[in-house]
Amino acid sequence: MKVETKILLVYIVVGIIVGFLSNLGRNLYGEVGNYIAIVLALLFLVISTEINKKLFKVDKDFKWFLSNGGWIYLFVWFISWIIFFNPPLGVL
Repeated sequence: MKVETKILLVYIVVGIIVGFLSNLGRNLYGEVGNYIAIVLALLFLVISTEINKKLFKVDKDFKWFLSNGGWIYLFVWFISWIIFFNPPLGVL
């Protein structure tokens, strides 16, 4: 498996986890939780980039990581946050 694919999979998993944490923050702190969720998502983007650098021994800059999975991370985070925020009717 290519390194780019592994990095993308890490971003997807982290995006789903952070989406759940964002919903948890929204439930705990109300309207302020929305701002916490955005800061949390961006913070985890930077943290997961550094983890990917160390884990897969890739010596690239942040722009490379953003184009090789960072945007997908933000998309997955946002979609999972919406799904956790508005669960399907059959779940509740």
